[in-house]
Formats: sequence, C-alpha cells, structure tokens
Amino acid sequence: MLMNEYETTVILKPDLGGDDIEAALDRIRDVVSKEGGKLLNVEHWGRKRLAYDIQKYNRGIYVQAHYLGAGGLVAELERNIRISSAFLRFLTVKVEEEVTAESREVVEYVRPSYEAEDAEDETLDAASVDAADESVDSDVDDGDELEEDQA
Repeated sequence: MLMNEYETTVILKPDLGGDDIEAALDRIRDVVSKEGGKLLNVEHWGRKRLAYDIQKYNRGIYVQAHYLGAGGLVAELERNIRISSAFLRFLTVKVEEEVTAESREVVEYVRPSYEAEDAEDETLDAASVDAADESVDSDVDDGDELEEDQA
C-alpha cells in the first residue's frame, strides 16, 4: 500500500513536565496508529528560544514527528493538536509521495531525560546574563574613552 511521508514539527509549552510532554507525544502516536499510519521517528530538539513571544512564552519545547500515512491522517492529527492546550504551534510538511511502508526504517523511540534539559536551560540562562553584563561593561568603557577624546 502506498502512503505519503510527512513531518510534523510541534512547539510545546516550556513549563510542561516530562510526563506531560510524553502525554502530548502519546496523543500523536495514538492518532497515527488509529488512522493506519506508521510512525517512523520522534526527535526531541529540546527547549529553544522563540523568535517572538507566543501566548506570553519566549521559549518552547521543539519535537518533530516523522510518519507515513494518508491525507486524512494529517487532518486528524492537526485537529488533535489544536484541541490540546499543551501545544503552542505546529507545522506539517509532506516530504514524499507514494512511499511503501516497507521502504522506510522505523527508529525506536528513546525517552530523553527531561531533568538534564532543565539544568542545561538554567546554565544557559545564567551564561547569557553574564554575557549581557560583560557587554554592558564594555559599552561603558568605550563611552568613557570617547568622552576623554572629545575633551
């Protein structure tokens, strides 16, 4: 049976815990299996800064699902994403048409350690604050030199 290959990238709310993230991903898995699709891969990209605030959040958890299915599968998956309050945004792209399920390899899902990701975010936030402080200090020094040159 020929199917289409799709990628759906979602942005989840950054304040979700590991179990809530997995529940949202279970929703994606359930829809794909109920609609006769085949889930190929789920990739966690982690917490990233958003280009602009969405619902007053400046960060989001990015996850990409790669799957095979028909057009009705995509409509049902996007409907379920819209219903859930865990998702901020989503984007589905058709990667390839008329693919056989046997021609694509399934990558086994491994649940990431969400606690390590939280610690990394705190470290990054502290580093960005330190970098901003250094930038301000260097700007002040440059300004003092300009004033001396003008005098």
